[in-house]
Amino acid sequence: MAEFLFLLSIILLFYAFVGYPVMIRLLAGLQGRITASEDQHTPRVSMLLSVYNEEKVIQEKIENFLKLDYPGDKIELIVVSDGCTDRTEAITDSFDPARVRLSIQERRGGKTLALNRAADEARGEILVFTDANSMFNRQAIKKLVRHFSDHDVGLVSGRSVYLEPETGNEQSGGLYRRYEDFIKEQESATLSIVGADGAIYAMRKNLYEPLPPEHINDLIHPFRVVIKGYRAIHEPEAVCTEMTEEDLKGELNRQTRIMAQSWLIVVSQVTNLLKARCYAYLWAVLSHKVLRWLTLPLMLVLLASNLLILSQGLLFQLALAGQLIFYLLVVMGWNRARGLLGIPAMFILLHTAAMFGLFRLATGHAYVTWSPRKN
Repeated sequence: MAEFLFLLSIILLFYAFVGYPVMIRLLAGLQGRITASEDQHTPRVSMLLSVYNEEKVIQEKIENFLKLDYPGDKIELIVVSDGCTDRTEAITDSFDPARVRLSIQERRGGKTLALNRAADEARGEILVFTDANSMFNRQAIKKLVRHFSDHDVGLVSGRSVYLEPETGNEQSGGLYRRYEDFIKEQESATLSIVGADGAIYAMRKNLYEPLPPEHINDLIHPFRVVIKGYRAIHEPEAVCTEMTEEDLKGELNRQTRIMAQSWLIVVSQVTNLLKARCYAYLWAVLSHKVLRWLTLPLMLVLLASNLLILSQGLLFQLALAGQLIFYLLVVMGWNRARGLLGIPAMFILLHTAAMFGLFRLATGHAYVTWSPRKN
């Protein structure tokens, strides 16, 4: 039994991180689809932004919006204050209301309810979702919306680049994000992406439906788009940057909240995917998301089974040595949120958050409101 568990855990981990990316790449090579895009396609756009006490970055965000390379008469920014108690509303209200509109949600209802409100007030045929501390490159909107000239496309996601506050350089975790971007590009060419980048993505307004307050929009929107028969794709040239100073404890709390909401969405949408006969997309969801979220228990099974069969040969002894070296690197890098040494610790943190999130969901805890990430 120990040998079986050892082999099974290795196979599942290998499939999640290597096998699935290779399979989706092969599928893209064999039957990849090319999206018809027109660079001159400039539909009316509404950028939606939910804010709670973002006075430190809201002015920079609005100025970034106003500098975007897009026809000014075809784009608007709707800022929904989710019960702000600082100067966020006053700063937003100081800008030209023809370009920047402030909507006030008097009582805190959470980001999702604020976005429901913004979507209802939006005049654009394309909705762009973003965060207060995420700054778009000048061409980002054009890069996103050009794909909507293809009537099969319902959602287009860009990508975030996280920068070190001291140097302005990309964080070491950028290597893993590039790996994720590679997978999204292959999913775009075959099925549809599993999850959008919450800081920068666009979707057709006629596909938007009001969301329950406990749902996170960037994961459920690709699901809903696919269920309705449209494609959700990745646009790597639509980029936003974000400075982060979150420590590991703060990141664990943030990721736990995200994972609790993510588990809720997957559990609630499996039946809908089956009813819509989106079997291939469900395979992608299980492979790209769910199996990855189970990484920590699979690693624990691998370690425990390895200890039980340690005396059966050099191969098992080397496997244990490799695991112990990895966990040693985790301990050494635990207090280093940045740098190469912090990568193993961040890997464990993210997958610990997946288990914490599942526990929070199982115990009936739903996240609706939260404070903004440190900027």
